[in-house]
Parts: sequence; structure tokens; C-alpha cells
Amino acid sequence: MKRILVTLAILGFSAPAFAQAADFSAVDSDQNGALSWEEVAVAMPEISEDAFRSADVDGSGDLSAEEYAAVSGQ
Repeated sequence: MKRILVTLAILGFSAPAFAQAADFSAVDSDQNGALSWEEVAVAMPEISEDAFRSADVDGSGDLSAEEYAAVSGQ
């Protein structure tokens, strides 16, 4: 629960910076339904690897559409 609250706080403060992020399907260059760090870094060069890991709530190593929407403000 604590991790979720910290993640939401980080995302809340950083969401305006990511407001211009691309649509999930456009960022998913290999069309596997998940976004790797490399795919997100290309679309959102301002995001840190720590922010990416925080957004990966389920710990899969990739971002789902829902996780990406939270970090990108979409």
C-alpha cells in the first residue's frame, strides 16, 4: 500500500511533464501489448528509469496500457 501511495504521489507531481506523451499503441513499437523501458524512453525522454520502475506497479518490467496512462497523464 505504501508503494502505491508513493507511486501515485510521484506520478501526480510528474504528470504535467508527461502531458504530451504519445498514444500507447504508437509507443508500443513491437506491438506486444506492453511497453519496455526503451520504448518509453524514446517516446518520453524526460522520464527517468526510476519513474518508469515506480509506474510499473505490478513489477513485470514493462508498462501495461493502464500503467502507461497513469504515468503519461492520458
